[in-house]
Amino acid sequence: MLIDAHCHINSLNKSILSEVFSFASNAYIFVDSSIDVRSAEISLEINNKYPSVYSAIGFHPFSAKQFSDTTIETYKKLIQGNKKILAIGEIGLDETADVSHDEQEKILKVFLKLAKDLNLPVVIHNRFKEPLIFDILDDFFASYEKVILHCFSYNYEMLKKIIDKGGYTSFSLNILRKKKDIIDSLAKCPLENLLLETDSPYMKINDRPSNPLDIKEVYNFAAAVRKIPTNDLEQAVLNNFEKAFRVG
Repeated sequence: MLIDAHCHINSLNKSILSEVFSFASNAYIFVDSSIDVRSAEISLEINNKYPSVYSAIGFHPFSAKQFSDTTIETYKKLIQGNKKILAIGEIGLDETADVSHDEQEKILKVFLKLAKDLNLPVVIHNRFKEPLIFDILDDFFASYEKVILHCFSYNYEMLKKIIDKGGYTSFSLNILRKKKDIIDSLAKCPLENLLLETDSPYMKINDRPSNPLDIKEVYNFAAAVRKIPTNDLEQAVLNNFEKAFRVG
């Protein structure tokens, strides 16, 4: 079983979506992550159609200008009674977003409170050099057992802050770029804290937009870095998926 713990199926055009699911079998599970209200609504339509798709519904820092007084109420209505929504995400901070850090932090905290109130895990986007993300998370979570830091792109020092509190790190297709810090973190991450993802279609592979089926490339490369059989890695990630997202 191959788990893509973070992808954006809701961003795929219809022809690619059809192609993905013509090849995808019950050997795949996809966690479709959203970035705003519309992509969250599309994600729920897709997970209703395809048994292998679950949703994490979130609000990316790039969408911050769309945030309003009614946004959270909209998300509450989307979540109500929908058992295929596994998490709030992606949410977080991004220093390249065109809104202030203060505004991003305000929105992030609103969604963290929503996740805590509903007892849902959070999928965190962090493109921010300062350790501010941990200061914010620590205000909401004594441990990180409900925290998944997606598209992990940092050194071991950053990794240790997450795993020491029982959180999860999800490595994406960017491991194929073979950057030293990321590969070192992948090699040292305890298996019980490890998830894998594509972050497709936003992460490119071989100069083309990726799709969720490229998760196989992530598993093969990660298994080689870890020097373990791919089957063993698949089982470990499946176990972590079930724990992190409260599945099964």
